[in-house]
Amino acid sequence: MELGGLERARALVNQIRQRAANPAGFVMDGANPAANYRCGLYTATWTDANTARKAVRFERRLELGTEGHRFFDLVRWGVAAQVKTAYFAKERIKRTYLTGAAHVSPKNDIFPIPAKAITQSAKDGKPTLVQNPGY
Repeated sequence: MELGGLERARALVNQIRQRAANPAGFVMDGANPAANYRCGLYTATWTDANTARKAVRFERRLELGTEGHRFFDLVRWGVAAQVKTAYFAKERIKRTYLTGAAHVSPKNDIFPIPAKAITQSAKDGKPTLVQNPGY
């Protein structure tokens, strides 16, 4: 990342943190906020791409983890297999239904193309779409 990219990353993370620190969005427990944490801004300039990447990934995990974006972030960043394998190893101890669960690359990195979409993609009688590998 060039320095401009690092500053844009820091600005993005700080924007997320500013929204999180806005009391108007707090879940309240009576008259007090239900959460007892503080969100501070990153004030130092980031000069290291790894620091920026780590911070952006952490903030996206917190902000979007329960909104269905996490998996796609992991795939885009190329760490889906690593993160899911670590998750399965830790959680299968508590959740027996995860016994035998595994991330299989590249099959689990992509979704199958619906058969109807393949059929409807036909041009001159031949489909233009081909099913993703593993499906």
